[in-house]
Amino acid sequence: MKFHVCGGLDAPDWILANIVTLSTLPAVKVKLIVEQILQRILEGEFNYDNVMKLTGDSTLGESDVKACIAVLHFFIASSAKFDVEESTLARELQQLGLPKEQSDAVARPYWENKEALQSKFLQQSLQLPAILVGAWQAEIGESKKVIMRLTTSNKDSEKVKEGGNKDLLVTLTAEKFQTLLHELKTARALMDEYT
Repeated sequence: MKFHVCGGLDAPDWILANIVTLSTLPAVKVKLIVEQILQRILEGEFNYDNVMKLTGDSTLGESDVKACIAVLHFFIASSAKFDVEESTLARELQQLGLPKEQSDAVARPYWENKEALQSKFLQQSLQLPAILVGAWQAEIGESKKVIMRLTTSNKDSEKVKEGGNKDLLVTLTAEKFQTLLHELKTARALMDEYT
């Protein structure tokens, strides 16, 4: 079965193996652990001792608690990544075997912090300066190679000032250049569909 929270794929086996363990925790404790995970993602602070105290009266061992934390972190992070609605998250958690109360204990705090989560993940995503093709030329002869000079578009960045960024020369055979050009045009067409 495919799940939105898993990016339209099947749930990973480790999630399925640990969902039963997570379902043994009361909904109130699940909500408190979710709040600790949200604090970890948004502020960088995680009170592991507090989580261990919360689960101290349960029959869970330390490895089980760590597994529950990992499962909850996966659901929260993936839900934000794939822009999952609160009702969809709760429904899919129930389909995976988590009782309704625990599912709601995960979905509600996630929904209240969804925009902050997405903003935080966007800040943490890899961002590179745009690369422009400064010049290119085709060699005529038996080698038939295409030489491209690539430069970054962000000329006033600190790395350029320090001499860290330099032009990059790329040499391709004519066949590889045609393949690259075709793939770039395909990627551009796909991007244009979503804008």
